[in-house]
Amino acid sequence: MSAYPAGLDNDRRAQVQEAFQRDDLQVVVATVAFGMGINKPNVRFVVHFDIPRNIESYYQETGRAGRDGLPAEALMLYDPSDIAWLHRCLEDKPAGQQRAIGRQKLKAVGAFAEAQTCRRLVLLNYFGEGKQQDCGNCDICLDPPKRYDGLEDARKALSCVYRVGQLFGLGYIVEVLRGANNQRIREYGHNQLPVYGIGHDRSMEYWISVLRQLIHLGFITHNIPMHSALQLTEAARSVLRGEVALQLAVPRIQSLRPRSRANQKSYGGNFDRKLFAKLRKLRKSIANEENIPPYVVFNNATLLEISEKMPITAVDLLSINGVGQRKLVRFSTSFIAMICDYLNNDED
Repeated sequence: MSAYPAGLDNDRRAQVQEAFQRDDLQVVVATVAFGMGINKPNVRFVVHFDIPRNIESYYQETGRAGRDGLPAEALMLYDPSDIAWLHRCLEDKPAGQQRAIGRQKLKAVGAFAEAQTCRRLVLLNYFGEGKQQDCGNCDICLDPPKRYDGLEDARKALSCVYRVGQLFGLGYIVEVLRGANNQRIREYGHNQLPVYGIGHDRSMEYWISVLRQLIHLGFITHNIPMHSALQLTEAARSVLRGEVALQLAVPRIQSLRPRSRANQKSYGGNFDRKLFAKLRKLRKSIANEENIPPYVVFNNATLLEISEKMPITAVDLLSINGVGQRKLVRFSTSFIAMICDYLNNDED
């Protein structure tokens, strides 16, 4: 085994490459750039110790394995914190279209890592191949999640994408499905659509899982240059008409409800976990600046309700339990700005 770090001098780099080509080295631990110009057909195993920045990179790097036509394996070790770190790296870059596209690509590879759909299908449909047949060989196929008759859920989700004009991202579609009462939906008039609120009985995480599966199965595509708007493929027609059977994976829902205690009530609403975490960080920042305990800003129950209802006006925020006139004056600007930024930049 040999290391191949990015800062390796040219002579040592050439030695490692030659030894690897001659099979004198069986394992090379390297940066992602290793092997991009090496035509070595008998690589049997590619391991990603953390997640790549986009699906294109993952496909390119795993494609180094099995070029001789014999079986090969790819393993990616994934921790959700990897995505958070890559996102922070991305935000250090200048604002503009390239950063926005990078953000959408990072979301796509994160969805791939958390997929409940055949990995090969996810990759092929990402590149527009339009396939629905499982490979039978990936971890999802070999150890599949529980399945259910997902036709009605799929029809609801696809109808919502169509009704809003195929112009909005995943997060907004979920808000319309769940009947979110926010200014953005009211301004577009989407609260008047027949699909508005038809998924109110399911959580945001549930509908995100359903929509991601429909993307991975090739019924929906991401238009990344257009802020990752969801758009229907030709294959979606038969699903919308109810002409085919469709099995989906039972969504794996993680709850942020506090651990139950004898004298503690658990929050019963459906809230956005990522927004809740952001609101807590904002609360802590404000508390530090004003030298007060965080609960004096807003307590957890208030933050949970805010992360569910996502108010973006002072009137909306005032309707939240725990928000009075004094706190509205002191804190509304910061919290509303964060919610608006989240809704505009977190389509997925």
